[in-house]
Amino acid sequence: WATFSFRQDYFTDENRVLKKDPQQDYHLEYAMENSTHTILAFSRELHTCDTNDKSITESTVRVIWAYHHKDMGEAGQNYHGSNRGTKSLRLLNPEKEEVSSASLPYFDLTNKDVPVPDKDTTYWCQMFKIPVQHEKHHVTKVEPLIQKGHENLVHHILLYQCSSNLNDSALDYGHECYHPNMPDSFLTCETVIFAWAIGGEGFTYPPHVGLSIGTAADPQFVLMEVHYDNPSYTEGLIDNSGLRLIYTPVLRKYDAGVIEAGLWVSLFHNIPPGMPEFVSEGHCTLECLEEVCLLPRSIGFH
Repeated sequence: WATFSFRQDYFTDENRVLKKDPQQDYHLEYAMENSTHTILAFSRELHTCDTNDKSITESTVRVIWAYHHKDMGEAGQNYHGSNRGTKSLRLLNPEKEEVSSASLPYFDLTNKDVPVPDKDTTYWCQMFKIPVQHEKHHVTKVEPLIQKGHENLVHHILLYQCSSNLNDSALDYGHECYHPNMPDSFLTCETVIFAWAIGGEGFTYPPHVGLSIGTAADPQFVLMEVHYDNPSYTEGLIDNSGLRLIYTPVLRKYDAGVIEAGLWVSLFHNIPPGMPEFVSEGHCTLECLEEVCLLPRSIGFH
């Protein structure tokens, strides 16, 4: 094996051209190379005050990597070709006080042997029925159940509340979302009640809040949408990922809810290229405002 200490700080412009950063903020801590591996350890300030750097926060970040089998010479970097990829990571993972839920009941919503197509992006939808509860309960925590080895394949999961007028025939099979041939029952599922994305952990509701299940107004049928990210077009992938919902009969003070704001995500929401800034606006419809005005003042919107 051999050691070396060659390190430079680069950034890309809006045309994806790689340029050497005049402010060198990355510091090499360790380097090792043998016949099979190259290992680099480096450090950087979380906030460098460099306009060419991204601040490192507790949020999930998209890390881009690339390599070439030859070292970079005086002429600059070599083009990586197909030796590249991405990964969503939480570079900062602060310790959190974990509330024990080992003794609480739970139910799982998981896909069953979904064949993931050999294409870049797939949205798969599956209908589920919430297990019948004879009285009100509160969901206190939701955990992702990602099939081992598919941590980079499952990009995000959304859970929608569907019409309570559906019957068990809607549970027969899953289908690709947003497809002309998908079941009509999928169109009744519009309200998001939970969302998870790659790099995230289980979500624990605050101690005074829970997601209500078990009453006539609560979700009975839900649609789970899983986004599969398969940029390498790998064939033969079968997935069984999903969610685990942990609940309790001990009710909390408040019912949890989700508020969505902004624009509906669609192909018609385009940001013109080269804009220094671009504002997207979302507006309440007159019908929506009229409904709010009918609510008691204590729970109205302000």
